[in-house]
Amino acid sequence: MMSVINYSDFKNLMVEKVNNKVCFSVSDNFVTKFVSLPENVLYRFCDKFVQLEAKNELATAALLVFLNDLENLKKSIDETNFKKKLRLKGLGFRITVDMSVRELSLKLGYSHIVKVIIPDYVTNIRTTKKNLMLIESFDKIALGDFVKYISYLRRADSYKGKGFSGQYEKKKLKVIKKK
Repeated sequence: MMSVINYSDFKNLMVEKVNNKVCFSVSDNFVTKFVSLPENVLYRFCDKFVQLEAKNELATAALLVFLNDLENLKKSIDETNFKKKLRLKGLGFRITVDMSVRELSLKLGYSHIVKVIIPDYVTNIRTTKKNLMLIESFDKIALGDFVKYISYLRRADSYKGKGFSGQYEKKKLKVIKKK
C-alpha cells in the first residue's frame, strides 16, 4: 500500500528522528503533538509531500492506524481551546478586559479596582454581559488554576451569593436569622 501526505494539509508539519524512530509532529502556537511512524513503513521525502509505503500486510494495517492518528492529531490541534465560564453576581460588580495590554480590571466592591495581568497561556477572555466571563486557553490545567485564582478574589457569599461562581454552579444559601 502506498500513501501520500501533503505538507499543505497540515499546519507546521515536521518530521524528526527520535530514538531511531521517525516521528511526525504537528504544532500550533504553544501546542506540539507527536505520532511515530511504524517500523515496517518506508518513507521518502519530496518537495511538497511525504510518500509512505508499507512492506507487507501487517505494515499496511499499521500504516492505516498511523494515518488515522495523524488525521486525529490534525483535528485535535485545531480544537485545542478549552473554555470556562465565570459569573460575577452583585450590585456594582463589573468586569473590564483589555486584551491589547493583557489586563483584567475587576470592580469587586472593595475600595480599589483589582487589576490582574492575563498570563500568556490564556488565549482569549470575553465578557458576554457585564457579569459573565468566558476564558479560553490551550492548557486545561493552567486554565483551571487561573479561573480558581480569579474566583478567590471574591468568593461567593454564603448568605446573598455575591461574588464569583461557575456559570451553572448552584449554591445553597444560608437562611438569614430573623428576630
